Amino acid sequence: MWDTVGHDRAVAALQRGLDSDRVSHSFLIAGPPQVGKTTLALDIARAVNCESDESPCSECGQCRRISSGMHPDVRIVGLEKARSGRLRTLIGIEQVRDVQREISLLPFEGRYRVLIFENAELFSEEAANSLLKTLEEPPERVLMVLAGTNARALLPTIVSRCRLVQLRPVPAATIADLLAERKGLSTDRAREIAGLASGRVGWAVQAAEDPDMLKRVSNVLDEVESVVRSPLAERFDYAASLADRFPRDRRSVYSELELWLSWWRDVLLVGQQKTELVSNVARIESLSQAAEHLPPTSVTNAIRTVMRTTFLLERNVSPRLALEGMMLKIPAA
Repeated sequence: MWDTVGHDRAVAALQRGLDSDRVSHSFLIAGPPQVGKTTLALDIARAVNCESDESPCSECGQCRRISSGMHPDVRIVGLEKARSGRLRTLIGIEQVRDVQREISLLPFEGRYRVLIFENAELFSEEAANSLLKTLEEPPERVLMVLAGTNARALLPTIVSRCRLVQLRPVPAATIADLLAERKGLSTDRAREIAGLASGRVGWAVQAAEDPDMLKRVSNVLDEVESVVRSPLAERFDYAASLADRFPRDRRSVYSELELWLSWWRDVLLVGQQKTELVSNVARIESLSQAAEHLPPTSVTNAIRTVMRTTFLLERNVSPRLALEGMMLKIPAA
């Protein structure tokens, strides 16, 4: 009864550990955004606290309370809002100290206290060093799960003290089956969303539950196609709007860059006559036009430029400089 979908190898390895009563005190789950890291972390929390002989059962009181977010011994820690209302850029030392005070106590209700850190690559230096001390001498009946996009962005000493679980993008067919079975979508609708998801189960489920989400995606892709045809002044205006939004809503900017990446990837696939692999199927015509006018090397460089921009933003380079640099290097389609 694991909720995690498309990561059978990781689930099987974790299940073997549970069956043999060998549970690590700390895990590092690494993988792309919305690929299922938090879902797997909650599955682990259910598994170690489940009251059934076959855990996680998802039906006992412990499993149900964890699934509903009401279990007193399971906590998710992530980026917090500052007094200004903006989301902080790092997980701070006070958050880690608060967790350390909490885990000094025995579990209130379950067998284990489980602390799940989202965006683990965004620990401040002080927070990371403080957490390291806890990982070196973990309290009894405490399990810590770090979830992040890139294990290499963490301190090597933290990584070495965690059991690494690497998640990969999930096949589109697996996501389509999930959406059809659990969300009741038609086959065509499920395939459309699965194609756009680029292997991200969480994104696909969210899109299935939010009818306006695909409309927003379409609007962003319209803007992408407009920008790549625009002169530099208009490109800089677009970069400025993203840079202004970034401090308030990093996630939406990263999501927009993901769409830039998917569009350029599709241009490359169309240029190589691999249309069956295209994510944005409804845009075959505009993708074909771009592929006709751009050599594969230019498209490949555009993909690298978008990836580089995301990398710079994650490392707190000036958003304006990073995004304007991207606009300078992106070829005109």
